[in-house]
Amino acid sequence: MRTRLKIEPPQLADRWRPLGIALAIFVVAFLVRISNLPTAFHGGVPQLAPFDELYHAKRIVYSATHLFRVLTDDPNRGPRGAFCPWPPLYDMLAGAASRLLGGRDAAGIVARASWFPPLFSSLVCAIVAGWLSRRLDTATGLLGGLAVALSPDYLDRSRLGAIDHHFLEFPLVLGILAATFALVRAATSREAVQSGAFFGIALTISLLVQPALLLAGGIVLIVVLWLDPGKPLVRAAAASGFALSSLLIFLYRAVQPAGYPDSEWYLGASHAAALAGAAAACAVQYGQLRAGGKPGRTAIFALLSGLLVVAAFPNALGAVLAGTRFLGGDPWFKSIQEFQPLFFAPGSIWLEDAIELGGGTLLTLLMVAGRRWRRGLRGLSLPFALGYALAAVSSKRFLSVAAPLCAISGAVAVFDIRRDFGRWPARAAAVLLIGPALLLSAGSVLHPLPPITPEMAPMLRAAEYLGRQTSAPGRVLGPWSWGHLFDVVAGRGVLLDNFGTMSGRTDFENAAGILLATRESAVAGYCAVNAVRFVVLQDPLPYLPAQADMSGFRQASFETPPRRPGSWSPSRLTKATFWWRAYFEGGRERPGGGPAGAAFREFRLVRVFSEPKPSAIRSAVQVWQFAPDGPARVR
Repeated sequence: MRTRLKIEPPQLADRWRPLGIALAIFVVAFLVRISNLPTAFHGGVPQLAPFDELYHAKRIVYSATHLFRVLTDDPNRGPRGAFCPWPPLYDMLAGAASRLLGGRDAAGIVARASWFPPLFSSLVCAIVAGWLSRRLDTATGLLGGLAVALSPDYLDRSRLGAIDHHFLEFPLVLGILAATFALVRAATSREAVQSGAFFGIALTISLLVQPALLLAGGIVLIVVLWLDPGKPLVRAAAASGFALSSLLIFLYRAVQPAGYPDSEWYLGASHAAALAGAAAACAVQYGQLRAGGKPGRTAIFALLSGLLVVAAFPNALGAVLAGTRFLGGDPWFKSIQEFQPLFFAPGSIWLEDAIELGGGTLLTLLMVAGRRWRRGLRGLSLPFALGYALAAVSSKRFLSVAAPLCAISGAVAVFDIRRDFGRWPARAAAVLLIGPALLLSAGSVLHPLPPITPEMAPMLRAAEYLGRQTSAPGRVLGPWSWGHLFDVVAGRGVLLDNFGTMSGRTDFENAAGILLATRESAVAGYCAVNAVRFVVLQDPLPYLPAQADMSGFRQASFETPPRRPGSWSPSRLTKATFWWRAYFEGGRERPGGGPAGAAFREFRLVRVFSEPKPSAIRSAVQVWQFAPDGPARVR
């Protein structure tokens, strides 16, 4: 007599419940990310913010029309052409996928790529929710999935049309975290080899999307070196993974064309050297632990050994140290809003910054002293959450990774609180976790801002105007933050763009600083040498001191002592600059005469663009033409 195996309904429900939770979170995450659908397209044409998204669009279109190739050396950038600091993987795959999905022209290709951020990010939120439901329980899965899906900065970076590669950083860090879990579980030599290969490939893929994810590799190194000394095999697995990634990055650098920069901003030799140093550190500690060394002493010796390996590669140690300016201290980064520190930026309101970082961070900090969080998966995930939270305090740039990581650890903390202290403390913790996310994300979901706002109109109209001036070829010298706009929309070569100092500090400082010259002849000479035909000027008052700083000048020389905190007044030197005289005085002769006060002879104001609504003169954007052979006409 045969006996049938009967599956009880509760067991079947338990099996499918994580999938149901994942599906529900996917729907929520996707809906909030496409809430900007009415403004994301206009007549079927995707509307992109006129910043980094534009250059990604340019590269994605190139890769779609040249399958599995990527625009690397761009002749439209800088005085002699320049390499793009971004690695190729994202733009290349996005272009290929857009082409396979039916994109044929530029608008169709970018329209398809515009859907990748919400789709991929929603899938990641669903995976997080399903995994938490399976590992812990349904409530934790729902809470963690919602907290990640509604994390404000991650939500903003993964909306419809947000094709900047930042939306991939959190998923890639999760991949590195998963690979670290595999490393720690390695119990045999075979498992160590497999997990090391998995980790090495995950780290390499991440770096081929965003070199700044080297920070995640540094966190893995710290985790491994201070891990339970009873697991020396983990060090060997990590060493093999770092070594594999280092080899792959060296190979990537070897196939780059002549002239590819070897600096901290370009994926290459310095990154590979850092990975080789991490591999050496893990290998050294593995050997010392096998010989009976003490954990703390071996970790310090391993780090020193790794630094020596990095120093053995020419210029690598200097490049790695220079790369730490990504976390603060660089004059150019200091002028960018997203690179401002949390809590310590001028005018910061601590409560607002704390809400932006999220309640999950506080819950994670409360769990640091907990016994459960010193071992297992909790102990491994904690350094990632706290490491990125600390990086976000240094630069808001890391919020899109820090906040969702802390949301996951915060959801696990709520689970622990419910188990240890009961439902009501857990409910209070859940409100703390999800409340700030709902508070900050509700406005952007219900009333999403369009990617192109009214104050951008003058620059957009200036770019369209310059694109029509085909009878006057030449490059554009304009504000660095609008460089991609003039490159992509106007189709003009630009001397300054949104990559700032990454493409060469000397070229950037020369181009940014020439507008601070006091003689028209100096600006004219620079424009003649660099084939500049048009100079685009915006109001100098909000930007001139910062531009002086990033150009290598003493900022104090261009401003008088402020009458109140946060304000500044122009100095006599400021009012003598080409920028000030062109914008506010129209290049007319100044009383007193002299070469520095002579009327402009080689530059003519050809157009002025203002906001659609009446506004002050300082909202205007001016287009000046360099016309050494004769006067240009104002049209």
